[in-house]
Amino acid sequence: MASSKEKLATPPVISYGSFIAFLNKLRDAGTVPARIDKTVMPKASGSQQSGIIAALRFLGFIDDTGKPKDHFKPFVLADDDARKSTLGPILRESYAFLFNDSEFDLSHASTGQMTDKFRELGITGSTLTKTIAFFIPAAKECGIDVSPHVKAPAAPKSNGSSRKSSKATEDEQRSSETGGRVPLEEDDPDVERFEIPLPGKQQGAKIIVPKGLDADDWVMLQTMLAAYIKRWKGFTPEGKE
Repeated sequence: MASSKEKLATPPVISYGSFIAFLNKLRDAGTVPARIDKTVMPKASGSQQSGIIAALRFLGFIDDTGKPKDHFKPFVLADDDARKSTLGPILRESYAFLFNDSEFDLSHASTGQMTDKFRELGITGSTLTKTIAFFIPAAKECGIDVSPHVKAPAAPKSNGSSRKSSKATEDEQRSSETGGRVPLEEDDPDVERFEIPLPGKQQGAKIIVPKGLDADDWVMLQTMLAAYIKRWKGFTPEGKE
């Protein structure tokens, strides 16, 4: 559980989806490392690595050195339903400022009231948006009653930008509709990604396929890919024209 010292830290700023995806990777591996550090997530960006470690620390799963606490391993290896029953009390303790205020009712709060509570911690700007965007789906998944009027506030515009791009606007709308979570490509547990080096090229070919392909699937994929390249680019392997 989070200590009183850890509660003063900034709440998680990564997406809840990224947080769960990391836990699921540990569960799939069947074990929890003796220390949680950036080397445990080599494919994640630097900001994601830092964000996941900070989230685990805030929620009391690891100490300041990255050492997992006793309840972290059983939490990671538990099934989804068991995790929910465990995470609920952890959220209530870690976010005590939302639950121990008799004048604040999370089940009937407005977005303005919610942001005020986070601002009391000194959180502002885009960080305010991200911290609330993490809490809302996490709380709802655990069965905590969150007011339907509470949404993650829109992130402030960057300096020098007069308007948002269409993609940014779309992501913000999806974020609001899903309780602050915009699903990330890395979050998808049902696909596999790998890269094929191409001699003389700075970047390789990035391939994304569904998980669980068998030998026949790979043969069919190879045949279809060759046919597609031939039809699209007009390329034919040497000696087979």
